[in-house]
Amino acid sequence: MITKPELITFFLLLLLFTACRSTRDSSIQADEAIVTADTATLTAGRATLTTGDVFLIEDPRFRKADAPAFYKQDTGTQGMVVTAHPLASEAGRSMLRAGGNAVDAAVAAAFAVAVLEPNMSGLGGSGAMTLWIRERQQADYVDFYAATGADPDYARDSVPDSLISRERGVAVPGMVAGLLEALEKYGTLDRQTVMEPAIQLAEEGFIVHHLLAYVIDNYGDRLTYDPDSAELFYPDDNPLRAGQQLIQSDLAGVLRRIAAEGRDGFYSGEIAERAIAMLNEGGSPLTPEDFENYRPRWRGALCEEWHGHRILTAPPSLAGHEVILALKLLEHKNLTVSGHPISSGESLVAITDALRIARADRSRWDGDPDFVDLPVAGLFTEEYLNRRRKMMGIALPDSRSVPDPGTTPDSGTVSDSQARPVSLTVSESVMVPDSLEAGDPWQDTASYTAPAACTGDGYFELSTGISRPDDTELLKHVPEEFRHLYETEQPHIEHPHNDDNPDNPEQHTTHIAVVDRNGNAVSMTNTLGLYFGSGVYSDGVFYNSAAGNFGGSYGSIRGPERSANSSTAPTLVLTGDRVALVTGSPGSGRIPPAIVNTIIHTMIYELHPADAVRMPRIYPMIENRRVELERGFAPNALKSLHERGYVVDPSNYPMNMYFGGVQMIRALDDGTLIGVSDPRRDGGAAGY
Repeated sequence: MITKPELITFFLLLLLFTACRSTRDSSIQADEAIVTADTATLTAGRATLTTGDVFLIEDPRFRKADAPAFYKQDTGTQGMVVTAHPLASEAGRSMLRAGGNAVDAAVAAAFAVAVLEPNMSGLGGSGAMTLWIRERQQADYVDFYAATGADPDYARDSVPDSLISRERGVAVPGMVAGLLEALEKYGTLDRQTVMEPAIQLAEEGFIVHHLLAYVIDNYGDRLTYDPDSAELFYPDDNPLRAGQQLIQSDLAGVLRRIAAEGRDGFYSGEIAERAIAMLNEGGSPLTPEDFENYRPRWRGALCEEWHGHRILTAPPSLAGHEVILALKLLEHKNLTVSGHPISSGESLVAITDALRIARADRSRWDGDPDFVDLPVAGLFTEEYLNRRRKMMGIALPDSRSVPDPGTTPDSGTVSDSQARPVSLTVSESVMVPDSLEAGDPWQDTASYTAPAACTGDGYFELSTGISRPDDTELLKHVPEEFRHLYETEQPHIEHPHNDDNPDNPEQHTTHIAVVDRNGNAVSMTNTLGLYFGSGVYSDGVFYNSAAGNFGGSYGSIRGPERSANSSTAPTLVLTGDRVALVTGSPGSGRIPPAIVNTIIHTMIYELHPADAVRMPRIYPMIENRRVELERGFAPNALKSLHERGYVVDPSNYPMNMYFGGVQMIRALDDGTLIGVSDPRRDGGAAGY
């Protein structure tokens, strides 16, 4: 028999359960109301992806709940900052909330992430920034990559982790000068305000995260090269572990000096003198004049039209032309009808071919445009694109595989947009060559005409009507006493260790994406070269390894006061005068493929940005038929790659840091901003 106390207890528990359920239901309704308020739907929000089995994505697509927190997503309407560390994203967002613009936020985030990710970027490193200032209808681009000094030959024998010559691999750092010039030109907040978050993080410290702890543990040879860095990162001869606190007092002092004195606080005075003295002790010929003479290069954004959008990205000597070329090669391929590359072999082969061709061409036709003529204009002409498309097995518009506009095999009439897409099965296409040679765009440069929307101030002007120089012409900027070093059939020196080597496993770069309340946007990629750069450490600053980057491309000949080539490509996608996408990635040679993949998944397949970032990535080799991919592609898609002649080399991981670490913002038509940080890294998005 139930006693009276037991009966009372039962009713009390019942009442408590009912109250909790009611509270939970109210909470769910409140959360749904919040999500509904934050919901943004693309105007064409439905993506139907078909091939073999149907992969269907239905409306509504853009809700907070659609992307788990694992994918580091945030939404906002007033601004968004996405970086490789949540605290750096918060530093940028604090600038936006204080009334700053996208440049203020980007500069604050860059200084902050230099503290939080000392393995990836820092004051002794390099970077580049692509900008869209919507208030002025102004595009721009600044290259602040590290550059050689007056001596053109000092890094020839630099070898990473060599205790003899690592100092000779350091080039004049550009990050401080680039960030400060961008802030002065386009920012609205004062230098001290923008740098304060970074100063606090250095002085007060932060908790070491997983990736930083892993790198510290595995790259002790660089961290213990200098006694001061060894003491900081290997206290008691043990590497810092995840969860421990890292305080960088010396770095805080340098940041405070820069905040007070500007670039002079870094490029002259005590800080520069001590760094140069340390470099000179290791055999580097860098001088105080080299530091003082360094200037960022405002080159203007490389711009092309693509599928009704404008792509703004990095001109040479960075890799934006690889991004644009891959996208342009696919313009005649209706990927949405062919199907998603996860399950469609036809789409996967086409994208792989385009990435491989673009890699080969950029790797050959790259260099410092201040010193060599580059045939980049020829790459974007229809004549050249059509020649390269034939290597993809894609039929051209006048091919038998495309019906005449306005007709259909069923004798009905259709519009141009409804006509059957350009298509060619894998079996009909040629097999891929064992190694892929770069094309010859020189003859096509004269026929190039820049899109009207891509001309004027703030845009990179592609050279036309230029002719291919001979080797003697290529060497004209090399002092005569050094020319014998380059007088070979291909006047360049290979660089098996630099940050642009596609086979280098190190992921030594960081990316920042920002959009503000007025639609201004910044895409910025910064790097130290190798992890912790050269390992040379002075006053809390690691110095880059950029002087080892020369070689491997047509124009990348070492010379005085020039920057080497790099795979980075900070990119913006505009629709009209509005930013639609901000994207970029670390990852050495995997950077352009990662950017191309996220643009295609977002702008063509209309995936949620979080889904676009987590899609498995591919990376084809140039010198052999091997193609590396993340796990997740369907067997039939992999079969098509094999039949095309590729050697399929899948990763054992669904998402691998080797394939990059995209930081991305999708800006919707209604003003909603969706920020996503790549789950392959430790980043975060911060919007409001």
